[in-house]
Amino acid sequence: MGGKSASYALSAVSALEGATAFVPSGFTARRSHFFERLVGNGFANLLRVRAEVESALSVNGDGVLSTAPLADALRPESIPSVKAGKRHDRVLAEIDQEGFSFAVDPQDAPFFEKRRQRNPRNLNLVDIVLLEGRICIRKRYRNFRRGALQWGKPIPLRARLQRGVWNSLGLFLYSEAAVLLRLSDLPFVPKLRAIDLVDCAIYMDYVQGETLRQGAARTGAAVYDRDLAGTSLGDLSARELERREVSLLDGAGAGGNFRREIAEMTRQMNDRGVAPLDIKLGNFIRGATTGKLYWIDFEFARIQTQPQWEDGLRLQQDTLANLFALAANDERESGKGAEKVA
Repeated sequence: MGGKSASYALSAVSALEGATAFVPSGFTARRSHFFERLVGNGFANLLRVRAEVESALSVNGDGVLSTAPLADALRPESIPSVKAGKRHDRVLAEIDQEGFSFAVDPQDAPFFEKRRQRNPRNLNLVDIVLLEGRICIRKRYRNFRRGALQWGKPIPLRARLQRGVWNSLGLFLYSEAAVLLRLSDLPFVPKLRAIDLVDCAIYMDYVQGETLRQGAARTGAAVYDRDLAGTSLGDLSARELERREVSLLDGAGAGGNFRREIAEMTRQMNDRGVAPLDIKLGNFIRGATTGKLYWIDFEFARIQTQPQWEDGLRLQQDTLANLFALAANDERESGKGAEKVA
């Protein structure tokens, strides 16, 4: 974001500090305390990311959305139905919980489908769409589906209620959009192409390639939720399963120098006031054309104007250390300023 947008965003945040638009008028202290217990204490975070996105849109309009090409973006003519002449805007495929795609048009099934059985998404709706001549990911922010499981266990009622409240206020949409706008100049981040505030959705580049998690699964070991079900591995914690995936990737030698790449990407994001918090192999794609690594998911992140910025940096570094054995020294070797993520 340019200087003009940034200053506008900061003044908008100041103006919104005392706003009550998100809390019904007449709330007593007791009711307010109950409301905070129900939805958490993220109102300040919401106000900042919302102000940042809305100010960028109000100052720059559609010009805030990137028009630059992405090196590993999927070309429309690669899709059989598009090549056959179906060039209108539409949904091409749906993406399931494990990241596998399932074509809408049977003509595209051989291109998209690498797995027969679909595992319904627990959270959000993610599609591959044709939008104004680009192949994009459409991410619609939604609550947990009925019957959803998280690491094999039912979602607690409080988590469902919190997600529902924050979804209705647009926290996750504004948060990811704010991050993508801040990182729009970085070549390893998909470009934000459209924001739909009515449908609570964003559109960004579809990166053609394979996730690092898929690289771990190529070893033949059970990695995906459906494959883990009913095995002793299903008793492992989320962090243990993620570390196991990293070990599989290391053993296969399929990840390239992904640790150094992730360290360098993290440094550049921190320099732009972003601390990524959802760090796992499934959120990294190795581009099919260039072989470069992309970071593709920023729904859970902290930006520098939010109150928990320092806590976010510590959580980011703890995750990098626990999952990839990346310490501050690794950051220094990749470039400058490891202290930014210490």
